[in-house]
Amino acid sequence: MKYTYLLCHGFGISHEYWRNLAPLLVGDVAFFDDNYVVDDTKHYIGIGHSIGFQKLNNSGMKFDFLIGLQGFLNFCGRNPDEREQREKNVDRLVKMFLKDASQTLKTFYNACQYPHSIPENIIVEDLISDLLSMKKSYLHCGCPTLIISSDEDQIVPVSIVNDNFSSVSNVVIEKINGVPHSLGFARALEVSEKIKDFVDERKNKILL
Repeated sequence: MKYTYLLCHGFGISHEYWRNLAPLLVGDVAFFDDNYVVDDTKHYIGIGHSIGFQKLNNSGMKFDFLIGLQGFLNFCGRNPDEREQREKNVDRLVKMFLKDASQTLKTFYNACQYPHSIPENIIVEDLISDLLSMKKSYLHCGCPTLIISSDEDQIVPVSIVNDNFSSVSNVVIEKINGVPHSLGFARALEVSEKIKDFVDERKNKILL
């Protein structure tokens, strides 16, 4: 079966994030955005980085598989103390982007260790909309899902990944250690291997 990989980048980042991973995926590759036209004859695997996973999950599309790279559906988590602090951090970021979007995005890239230049045209309204969506909680769409996290991710820490997904059926959590919030860019080969193993295992069970 031939799959189309539909990629959705994370907060404040462009399609350039997928530069290292996309060539390693066996199948067609497309990028999810507001203008993407769904082809009902295709079989899709959605791969979302960070909030990109949330967007794919909430899109209403039918995926054979979903992959979340440091992804979430409840960015602030359910633990009351942690949630309160993370909501305050979101509110603080909103104010920072309103004050100086370019410098704030640069600081965010540095925290992610994502080595790319800041986009020339920053649409602040879209960034704030994404940030505010992070204060909400969303339900998992139900399709077979792989979530890959990292112990050095300070943006979406392992505690949030476990909070979001450890009790959700049809979700497998894996880790690649030693990476900040840029997993699909920094460790593309390891990510591609985990995706392949996850998909092949489930595909083979269907064929049996």
